[in-house]
Amino acid sequence: MSQTMEMFEKIKPKRISDEIYKQIKELILSGKLQPGQKLPPERELAANMGVSRPSLREAIHRLEAQGFVYNVQGSGTFVRSMTQNSMGIAIDEFFKRDESIFDAVEMRKVLETWAARIAAERATDEEIAQMEEYLEEMRIACEQTQVGHEPDASFHSTISHATHNVLLVHIMNTIHHWVEQVSFEVRSRMFQDPNHHNLLYRQHRAVFEAIRDRDPERATLAMLDHMKYIEDQTRKIFSPKE
Repeated sequence: MSQTMEMFEKIKPKRISDEIYKQIKELILSGKLQPGQKLPPERELAANMGVSRPSLREAIHRLEAQGFVYNVQGSGTFVRSMTQNSMGIAIDEFFKRDESIFDAVEMRKVLETWAARIAAERATDEEIAQMEEYLEEMRIACEQTQVGHEPDASFHSTISHATHNVLLVHIMNTIHHWVEQVSFEVRSRMFQDPNHHNLLYRQHRAVFEAIRDRDPERATLAMLDHMKYIEDQTRKIFSPKE
């Protein structure tokens, strides 16, 4: 009897920090907290959850150690892309190769095209309204001959969110992180020519209108047309000169 009793352990009450950890982790895994999204300040979050700041801090440290969030000194705590965290040093080494950027842009073309198709089927009215706001910011940037990199990136990010596929959102966030500097350079050079500037806006408008009209086929073709153009321009700018 005594040996049987030894197999059992006393039930311990759950620690508050464990419950905080589980709740925030589930919000990330479910896509309610998006990659790159900033968590509320510690004081506000603790008050909202009805917990002490030390318990919250312990949970955040655990999430950070496991790669769910990261801290930027003086800025706060942000959700980390799950796919970016999982690839580690190997992917950083890969991107030291000159040819790697073309692989990334080609992969982005495939995923962005699929995302536009699914977004046309699943986007909420709020997400479509958000896309239109970013499109308007791009139009203003175009008129003022500004690069307009931020509204462009946000437009594409909103499309990936509109798929409501959590893994795709994280993968796309990682790819945008990889090609961000290259994308900025491509846009900067293209925008030296007003014809490129206007064409890019028209391409984004075509993608938006197809998604707004809930037309998956049109959205697919519009995004493919845009991404092929970006791919061609990237190769022209970054291919080794003979």
